Amino acid sequence: MPDLNKIKGPVTVKELSRLGITPMMIQSLVIANELLPVGRGVYQRSSEDLSDENSFRAATKRIKGKSAVCLLSALAFYNLVDEIPKQTWLLVDSGKRTYQKDIRLFRSRNPKWSVGIIKEDGYWITNKERTIVDSILNEKKLGLLGISALKRAIAQKETTLARVMDMAMSLKVRDRIYPYIKVLA
Repeated sequence: MPDLNKIKGPVTVKELSRLGITPMMIQSLVIANELLPVGRGVYQRSSEDLSDENSFRAATKRIKGKSAVCLLSALAFYNLVDEIPKQTWLLVDSGKRTYQKDIRLFRSRNPKWSVGIIKEDGYWITNKERTIVDSILNEKKLGLLGISALKRAIAQKETTLARVMDMAMSLKVRDRIYPYIKVLA
């Protein structure tokens, strides 16, 4: 049997094959409960926890290409909403598509990868301020979750209105965010 200790976090079939694990061996390891399928073509060791971060890594691997955890998934990650998302929300370029039901794509013509995105080990995630700004701007998808997340972040002293406005200016959406900030100030 192959050495599964080399596997850290979610891995794709291609990465497993580089470790000398064939598709037949993968099936055997899944049956033996040593590997868990965490998505189509993505596996992780059964001894590892099924954390949010591992689900973010798995979703990122399945999408392939640039993506960042955003909106509802990021709000839940930062404990700014009580809702637990059923899907992993990913910010991607406008041409990206997926048929995977557990991944929700937020497509953008200009995702501004250099603004407000934190590069973690195995995935990218929008920072608190960008997550709040994006959530407020996407009221049609999220309802008033963006406003309640902003209120909660300020009440918990995790951010300030000034930092949220700075992020809105960096994203060039200051005029669209200002009315919400004005009401809360």
